[in-house]
Amino acid sequence: MPELPQPLAGARPRIAFWDNARFALIVLVVVGHAISTVRTESALGFAIYAYIYLFHMPAMILLSGIFSRAEASPKVIRSTLQLVVTWLIWEGIWAAVDFAVLEETPDDDFLETPAWTLWFLISLATMRILLPYLARLRHPLLVSIALALAAGAIPDIGTAFSAHRTLVFLPFFVTGWLIRERGWLDGQWFARPFRGARVAAWTVLGGIALAFALLPGLRETWRIDTWLTWRDDYDWLFRNAPIGEWLPSHWLTVLLGGAAVSAALLVVAAAMTLALLIVVPRSSGPATVWGTRTLYVYLLHGPVVWVLRETGVIDAIGGSGTPGLLLVAAGGAVLAVVLSLSWAPKAFWPVIEPRLGWLLRRDDR
Repeated sequence: MPELPQPLAGARPRIAFWDNARFALIVLVVVGHAISTVRTESALGFAIYAYIYLFHMPAMILLSGIFSRAEASPKVIRSTLQLVVTWLIWEGIWAAVDFAVLEETPDDDFLETPAWTLWFLISLATMRILLPYLARLRHPLLVSIALALAAGAIPDIGTAFSAHRTLVFLPFFVTGWLIRERGWLDGQWFARPFRGARVAAWTVLGGIALAFALLPGLRETWRIDTWLTWRDDYDWLFRNAPIGEWLPSHWLTVLLGGAAVSAALLVVAAAMTLALLIVVPRSSGPATVWGTRTLYVYLLHGPVVWVLRETGVIDAIGGSGTPGLLLVAAGGAVLAVVLSLSWAPKAFWPVIEPRLGWLLRRDDR
């Protein structure tokens, strides 16, 4: 197999590896959302949920960074506007669903807090806007890490326009951009990982899974799932999801302790992301094609999972024990495959990839 070429280089064809990675991650997204409401019913459910949430969104954002450019070219502006327009369309869809089913009308500030999965669109658009400015800095990655750790120290940075998550995940986006700019993943060591690298990668992924398996009392000791939502400040987290007996009260110990925990979680996320990228297949297959449609899966699975939650299907199956939990997880994986098939873009492109010719000047299309 030839060495992986640089992504986003001219008109080169898509590289199977990246699409395989996208599909693997979108499956984790759907499975995580499918089991989220039953995650505390068992130690296994809690472990699976926490394992997925440790790294799946950081990895997705890193891939987004790899395919982003630190410039305001017509192509970059168009793709960013596409995200914003798609977000607005789906905010309207979710508002309509809430009104039709729950008889709830949107609050005055409903756009300020993105509906459920839509935070990712806002965060990604914001990161793309910030990237040209960060790229002008001497050490953009260090600055992004400082911003990520500082986010938890400021209570006013919360869910509004996904500000907290944007800052926390910004280092992964910047890392993705630097991977392409500086060739950090160039070379045969990544294009064709040797056996030792694959063993090490599986050891990381399996070792962390084993650690969760050996900690059946984790949900009683530390609600790590609360930390992994990445939307609350350190003081709130220590008060509502303390780590065992550790409950700092002084502002400095809260700040330092929260930053240390966040840094540790982000380091684990980075290690798991690299490990996943090493073990992802490099050759083409069905998942390669499916991986080109991850935005459709990301947006379309939400209403399906929501209906299954509201009707009690997920709670009834997932809360019935280990077989039920695994059935819900498997159902999430199957749903990801179904939504990755060719019918999805044919049916839903107007609300996921709307044409923006009416919005842009002719020379910028």
